[in-house]
Amino acid sequence: MSNIEKLLREMVSQLEPSPAKKSAARASHQYLRSLMSTGGLGDRIVDSYLSGSYARNTAVHPLRDVDIIFLIDASKWPGGGLLGLGRPNPSTVLRSFADAVRYRYSRSSAFQQRRSIRLELNHLHIDCVPAIKASDGDYILVGDRKEDKWIKSSPKMHQAALTNANQLCAGCAVPAVKLLKAWNSSLPSTVCLRSFVIETIAVTALTAVPRGTLEECVLAFFDFLALLRNDAVLLWGGKLGISLDDWSGLKVPDLAQTGANVAGGVDYDQAGRLLDHAIRSRDGLLSARKARTEASVAKHVLAALRWN
Repeated sequence: MSNIEKLLREMVSQLEPSPAKKSAARASHQYLRSLMSTGGLGDRIVDSYLSGSYARNTAVHPLRDVDIIFLIDASKWPGGGLLGLGRPNPSTVLRSFADAVRYRYSRSSAFQQRRSIRLELNHLHIDCVPAIKASDGDYILVGDRKEDKWIKSSPKMHQAALTNANQLCAGCAVPAVKLLKAWNSSLPSTVCLRSFVIETIAVTALTAVPRGTLEECVLAFFDFLALLRNDAVLLWGGKLGISLDDWSGLKVPDLAQTGANVAGGVDYDQAGRLLDHAIRSRDGLLSARKARTEASVAKHVLAALRWN
């Protein structure tokens, strides 16, 4: 194992949420799900399952958030229609969930977000996401309060895409995503993206051109971003549907093939600054490969990953 690979593995281990944090999160989400299955709301919930980085094992220390999808019986809400053929108003469903969470957690803060209800516990935030099972495959419809409509999504397909990339990369894609999320969070607030966007770009690139080590996976991510500037040093078969222009900004297609841009709202200037940082990090890792001493390798790697 190279010095770079060993160092990156050590860095990943430091990013892992502690066993105590994981245990507390598991107990909290299981308890919430059991409470939500009771009473009048419980009769309208068909199923629930975990989503987000916690479910995909890409969450990093400190573990702050857990997302739960609650599949509902649409026919049991006003506007749901016979056999759930219609759809209730998303705002109505979100309001019902907010009331139910507040009733069950009267001493904790719970508030409506755009597509979920956030419960703020002392040690953890839990986002409750009401959804309707779509008619096709593993897709669901998530209520959007701002647009007041149901948005197609598929957390299960996101999980499957990550699992596939991880298998193709000999188990290195998941730890690479963790390192890249930490790198992203270290960037200035005017640069960093939502962690899900970083994960989606990484999975897209590593599925198209799998890499066999953690070092290669991290380097490939930075080089793929450099490709958007036509500045890549590795071989790629194209930009894989990801693009950047001054009119539309950054476009990153949803891995669930919903047609959505998961990087919506990231303009050209912000994405350009991100690419600047990625290219510097790519070049730093390339310099680490040429370094002659262990200390010099570490210096280049830590600087490339913005590790403090």
